Formats: sequence, C-alpha cells, structure tokens
Amino acid sequence: MRKIILALMAIIILLVGCEGGDTAGPTSNAFIGGTDSIEFNFMEETPPREVYDSGEQPFEVTLNLENKGEYDVAQSDITIKLTGFYPGDFSNPVIQKNPEEDLSRSYIDPDGEVERGTITYVNFDGFNFAGSLVGNNEYTIRADVCYKYGTKAQADLCVLDDLTPLNPQDEVCIVNEGKPVASSSAPVQVENFKEEVAGTRKIKFTFDVVHRKSGLVSKLASGCNSDLTMKNKIFVDVQTGELSSGLSCSGLNDGSTTSGYVTIFGGKRKITCMQDLSSVSGDFEKKVNIELKYDYKENTEQNILVKHITS
Repeated sequence: MRKIILALMAIIILLVGCEGGDTAGPTSNAFIGGTDSIEFNFMEETPPREVYDSGEQPFEVTLNLENKGEYDVAQSDITIKLTGFYPGDFSNPVIQKNPEEDLSRSYIDPDGEVERGTITYVNFDGFNFAGSLVGNNEYTIRADVCYKYGTKAQADLCVLDDLTPLNPQDEVCIVNEGKPVASSSAPVQVENFKEEVAGTRKIKFTFDVVHRKSGLVSKLASGCNSDLTMKNKIFVDVQTGELSSGLSCSGLNDGSTTSGYVTIFGGKRKITCMQDLSSVSGDFEKKVNIELKYDYKENTEQNILVKHITS
C-alpha cells in the first residue's frame, strides 16, 4: 500500500510540474496596444491643499510624468505650462518648463515582457502668495501638457498572381476581407483595415484613423494650436516596402502620394490607398506600415485654498 501511495504522489507531482511549466517566451505581438501616451499627475502636496497669504508659506508645484505609450518624446518636444491663476498673485514663479530628460517609450522586449517608459519629474518652485486677502479664497492650478506624439501600425496585405481565384480558401491568403491591424499604444489609433481587388493587377486597401481619447489633436509642431486651421490635423505616412513605388493614397495634403496631412471629423477619418501590382509576381503577404504624427495636449488641475491670516 505504501508503494502505491508513493507512486500516486509522484504522478501528482509530475502532473503539477507540467501544468505549472514556464509559459513565458517570445510573443508575436508587435505592440502593447491601447490608448496610453504621456500620463502625468501632481505629486502629493505639490501644490498643497491649503496655504496662508501674506507671504507666510512658500511652496512648490511638481508633476510626475511617465511615457506609458509606444512613441519616443524628446525633452524639447514636450512642454508643461501652469495656468488658471495670475502669476503675480503667487510672486511670479516660472510657469513653463520642459523636462530635463527625454521620455523614452514603453515597449515589448524579445521575451514578451513589457518594459516601462521613462518616468521623470518637473518641479516649479518660487510660489508664495504675498498679498493679503479679505477672506479665504480658492485658486485653480492647471497643468497643460503639450507634446509631439505618434502612432505606428501594421497590417498584412495579400498579393496573388490571380487576384480572383475560383477557390480563395485554397490560396496562401485572401484578398477580399478585413485584416487584423496592430496599432501601438497612443491616443490616435489605426482601425478597420480592409483589402479588396481594384483591377486586374491592382488592389485597394482602406483604414480608419480614429481619435480615442479626449485631448486636443493638432498639426505636428504647431505647439498644440487649437485654431481651426490646425486642430484635428494628423500627418499620415503609408509604406508597403519594395511595393511603395506603385502605391498611391488619396486625400493626403502637403506631402506626397503616400504621405501628408488629413483632417479628422467627428474623431475619425477613412484613408483609401491603391497598390499597383503590375511589376510584382508571386503569392505572398506583405506588411503595410502606417505612421501617424501629431501634437497632443491634455491637462490636469488641482485647487488650492489660500487662507487669510487674521491679526
């Protein structure tokens, strides 16, 4: 009986060991995905919830920034500006700064692990309410963060010698169908990629550029300009590698046949591209690489109560 029990225990241990084996390893995912980009918040008690007037309590304002998206941001391409109050009321502190370091992107390493992006801090000192109030008064300190950002996406394009085969399911890929599209973590996404036959040796593909968050999207390097001529403009670049010489996309302005600006309406814009395959032979899948570039602006705010010192 003892031998039987020991044998059963050995079998159980072996089974548990197999089930609990190492499942980590390389991943086929190109991107982390999602809509994260630069996340930022006020550090605790900077600014404090309450201070006194008459210059009795100097304080600092500090923001914590982390690049949770998948696009690198140079320190010169991100600006933090404090608004919502009259600087003279608080002894005219510096209210606009750039971080002291670049904000590198988050990414998936070769082993499938997510590597976090840069975390940094931006400090504004010299705050002090020097005046004298009649009574307690609440002020708003808002941090407007403007930065250049981008989205990278890719999908597989199906190329066949016979674009209209009798039995499409027997081919290495299917032309006329919606395709999965991988999009990097960013507030603007690439979605709804579709491919279809457009001629004897031509294919057409379409995709949507979609703004998925509530920040301000504006023309690249515009300084997050909200004017109608700058707002909701996104630079789009589409490439199909060695096939790009036969690629042409419609509706792209101030660029070329494969890149330029589009304006999104209602948070969305459809892009249509034609790919000429006259000089191509073979049955295969080819990556379509799409990159979007834009300025992006978000904000966070905190109230601060300035208390009057009574004599």
